[in-house]
Amino acid sequence: LSGRVPSSSAMIIQKMWYRLTFNYNNKDDDHAQDGGSNRILLHFGAIDWRSVIYFNGQQLGNHTGGYDGFDLDITTFLFSNVTNELLVYVFDPSDLGAQPNGKQRISAIDSPGGDTYTPSSGIWQTVWMEIVPNTYIRDISINQVSTESVTVSAVVVSSSLAITTTVRFQVMDRAGITIVTASGNPGQKVTILIPAPQRRLWSPDDPYLYDLVITVGDDSVLAYFGLRTFDLGDGPKGKRPFLNGNFTFLAGFLDQSWWPDGQYTAPTDEALAFDVQVVPMFGLNMIRLHQKVNPERWYYHADKIGVIVFQDMPQKYTGASKATVPLFVKDFKAMIRGRGNHPCVVQYTIFNEGDCWKAFDNNTKPYYDVKSMVALAQQLDPTRLVDTDSGGGANNLYIGNVNDIHSYPYPRDPQPSSSQYAMIGEFGGIGAFVQGKEWKPNSCYAYLRVDTPKDEADAYVKMAAKIESWVDHVSASVYTQTTDVELECDGFLNYDRSNKFSVADTARIRLANQAIIKAAAAAQGVKTQKLWSEVS
Repeated sequence: LSGRVPSSSAMIIQKMWYRLTFNYNNKDDDHAQDGGSNRILLHFGAIDWRSVIYFNGQQLGNHTGGYDGFDLDITTFLFSNVTNELLVYVFDPSDLGAQPNGKQRISAIDSPGGDTYTPSSGIWQTVWMEIVPNTYIRDISINQVSTESVTVSAVVVSSSLAITTTVRFQVMDRAGITIVTASGNPGQKVTILIPAPQRRLWSPDDPYLYDLVITVGDDSVLAYFGLRTFDLGDGPKGKRPFLNGNFTFLAGFLDQSWWPDGQYTAPTDEALAFDVQVVPMFGLNMIRLHQKVNPERWYYHADKIGVIVFQDMPQKYTGASKATVPLFVKDFKAMIRGRGNHPCVVQYTIFNEGDCWKAFDNNTKPYYDVKSMVALAQQLDPTRLVDTDSGGGANNLYIGNVNDIHSYPYPRDPQPSSSQYAMIGEFGGIGAFVQGKEWKPNSCYAYLRVDTPKDEADAYVKMAAKIESWVDHVSASVYTQTTDVELECDGFLNYDRSNKFSVADTARIRLANQAIIKAAAAAQGVKTQKLWSEVS
């Protein structure tokens, strides 16, 4: 996990060291035994926040940013059959620094409560070594925004002076049968047309994924993609988001992805998957991942289960300044680059409420204001929609693709326009406080406190019915939230992920959410397939 919580806020550790010693036996390297030339890469999933990496006494590199991965080539520094030493230095000021840090708050250690939580520091995602050939695939880019083709490119690294090798692509169906092959040069964008009989689109109703094998010389990687489009179209009263050419109402959870035993770090891969699985269990089809970038395995589960993701940029929650801007922009670029291959991600949220956007003005150096941040997002990834500011003042600038309001506890009625669709970016926050499940006894709060989980279900069903009456112009809604988080006890699940509701109340909530999605589809003249929760 991502470290131990100190006994008090005053005891927070901002500077830390990690040390690992291990033996490496190149007899485990089959290619090297055959006389081949291999490279050894050291990968870090994410380190919060600034790190310096030392290996066997040599400084290999450094990294700034708490949410993106990086790797280093340790081949020439690695000893065989003797002890190797890895040292990682980390500096993390958490919310005392200028960098984006999401919902982390040091004072929550002493004074939990509100909508910010106990911080994480240091290594919070997986660290691993990888053996690759001398010429290997460093990175891939997948553009799957199509109903008939996928465009792929591969970054190839080699110690040779010139890379002349061919990159081969092999698309396979779920049964492992090859559908089509293609080839190109390293770095070249190759568009692969899927034969018509084998075309099957990705959606929450049918999250179909193709396997994609990419090969360069002796190196081969297995990836996947899902054919889908997501763009703006015209509805009866303004713009709508269209998935695969059809309007699909997107009803989802606000998801903090916080865990009681690891804060940022989930205890297991099954725990990562579970938070995605509960979305269709409650009849929903979307997650707004709130002010956090999760490990890629989380997005894999969303891709596989068929849950749409609105990806937030982590904010500098309080005290954003001019010093925040370059750090924010760096992390924003890394977020788009690092999660852009996932079909589940269809929209980016740049700012949230008033957390950061006012630091972005015409006097910011380097030059970035709110309008230029929207332009940057569209430049970096023109295949996804952009939510400028969820529920904040910059939403009133009416740039980007979404008119996104927040309304607690009861949902209000946003309006679309000729350039934006309407979304209730946050509402609800209904809380039944379950005795024995609270982070701190008798200290929970919610936007709307109710006495029992049944009362919580009753209140939610009424809110869902109100949203259902607006589906001729409202296109998306986000309920706060998936789980209780520390003392914010307004989740459908307790903080330990146990369900607050009875089987009957869970079914009532599921039916209320499905009624929204079906009513919207019917109003648009779209026939929906059976939802996951109806057939499982």
